[in-house]
Amino acid sequence: MFRNHFRVVSLAGQFIIHSGQAKLHVMPHFPGCPFENNAEVDKWLNYFTMNAPLICTTVMHSHDPGHNLRLEHTHCYSDHGDAGHYHYDVTPETVSYEGWFAPSNKIYRIDEVPNR
Repeated sequence: MFRNHFRVVSLAGQFIIHSGQAKLHVMPHFPGCPFENNAEVDKWLNYFTMNAPLICTTVMHSHDPGHNLRLEHTHCYSDHGDAGHYHYDVTPETVSYEGWFAPSNKIYRIDEVPNR
C-alpha cells in the first residue's frame, strides 16, 4: 500500500464553462531569442477575460514522475470566437462548470524538454 502513494494519478477530459467568465492567454509570435525566465514568458503572453460558454480540454497529474510535466494544462474554445489557454475563472459568484474526466493507464511524453 505504501508504494501506491507514489503512483501518479492522471486525469484527462473535457469541461464546459456554462456561465461566467475566465482568464485565458493567447501566445503571440515567438521572439527571436529564448526566454531567460518565467517572468519574461509571463510578460510576453497576452491575457484576456473571455465569456462563457467555453469548451475546454484538459489533462492533470497528481505529481510529475520525472518527465517535466505540467501538473495541469487546459485549452478552451467557443463558438463566439474566444479561445486560449485556461488559467482560472474570474466570476466565482456566477461561474458554472460541467465536466467529464477519465483516468489514464500510462503517460507518454514526446519531445521532453530538459530542465523546464
